[in-house]
Parts: sequence; structure tokens; C-alpha cells
Amino acid sequence: MISYLDSSFLVSAYLVDEPEHERARALVSHPTDAVITGSWSRLEVSGALVRAARAHRGDEKGLLALFDRDTHPSHGTLTLIDANQAEIESVSISIVRRSGIRAMDAWHLACAMLAFDELAEPGEVRIFVTRDAEQASAARDLGLTVG
Repeated sequence: MISYLDSSFLVSAYLVDEPEHERARALVSHPTDAVITGSWSRLEVSGALVRAARAHRGDEKGLLALFDRDTHPSHGTLTLIDANQAEIESVSISIVRRSGIRAMDAWHLACAMLAFDELAEPGEVRIFVTRDAEQASAARDLGLTVG
């Protein structure tokens, strides 16, 4: 199984007061399943964690250190995916024009689709995980399984 975690869901893995914290933490920490996210998640999740810490929802240094550990290139459990900019923009524009979702939501969907095409084995379960209802609907319209 290969799972793409959108940053909206990924933040839940670090904030214990989030409703899906345990599920998100389990996905990020799973030892055998491939768990991926787009490179822009580093920016989005870092910003969300800093804002949460400033709202007294956690320790900023600890939250960021855990996220950095999970995304570390050599020993992290969460793989950051980067795609060719022209290709991902082309797919993202198509998604935005088809569904009307926000640009970064489309970017994550495009990143997931391109990564799944490149990384998933034939017949391997491919799951897109998000907390955003509009993004989930667009993912389903694109033929992705939403988890």
C-alpha cells in the first residue's frame, strides 16, 4: 500500500489535540507501508506547527524536531516527493479547471498522481489522505481512493 498524505491531514500527526492524531501518527510511523507527501508539505506543515505552538498547542522546537525526524531523507518514515515543476503545474492547472479547488490542493493531488504513477507497483493500493472535503471529492473524481 502507498499513501499520500496531504498537509491538511499530516499536521494531525504532530498535534495531539487534533481529532485524527492517533490515526495520522500511525500512518506516519508505519514501518512497512510507503507513506509519501509533496515537498511543499515541509513549508505548509512547518507553518501550521509554528502557528499551533504560538497558540499554546505544543512546543514549537519539539513539534518541528519530530516533523524533521519523520521527513529525514535517510531515516525518516515519511518520504517527500518532488516532481518536475512544468509537469506538476500542468496537471495542477487541469485539476483546478476541472474541479475549482484551491491551487495548493490541486498541487497535492497532482503530486500524488504523478508519484503513484512512478512509485506504485501494479495492483498496489494507492490512497490519498486529506481532511479537506472538496479536495477529497476532487480526488475521487480523478479516480483516487480517499482514506
